[in-house]
Amino acid sequence: MDDESAPAWVIVETRISCEEVVERGLRASGYRVYLPRYRRVLAHGRNRRQTTAMRPLFARLLFAQDWRGWSDTPLNGVLGLMKVGQITARISDCDVEIIMARERAGDFDEVRYPRISGKQIRDDISPGDEVEIDMLGRRVRAVLKELSPDGRAIVEAMILGRMTRTEVDAEVLRATKSA
Repeated sequence: MDDESAPAWVIVETRISCEEVVERGLRASGYRVYLPRYRRVLAHGRNRRQTTAMRPLFARLLFAQDWRGWSDTPLNGVLGLMKVGQITARISDCDVEIIMARERAGDFDEVRYPRISGKQIRDDISPGDEVEIDMLGRRVRAVLKELSPDGRAIVEAMILGRMTRTEVDAEVLRATKSA
């Protein structure tokens, strides 16, 4: 691709906790924008119930493309473009694609589930979801049937040519991406 058809991405610096506001504002202004995120478990509410939330991967930074038309008009939450000396910092399409792929794979996620009596309690999956488990050294796709409060899960998987229900620790389950 030539430089005109795929301009490099620039790094946009934002005010503290304004990444999502800036992302929406740049999209509304016609920019191609990417805000990498990761999943994190947070304690929420009066009872400190565990819940997952998406957070920006890089504090105060996001990526924007089509920057040649960058406007001097102030945008809510934007501090400006990151510079290295007098030169605008850039990141290639290839590097952005790598970050996107790693984000989709969950490589950045900080999902630590609460434990009761040493067992993890999961809130990111629910009965009916497709999951993966390791059995006999192979990844096996299964359907989650039940999650128990003591950290156990009942799954149904195709094993040796027939559907088999089995009980496993919920912490070993990996959620699969729906097609």
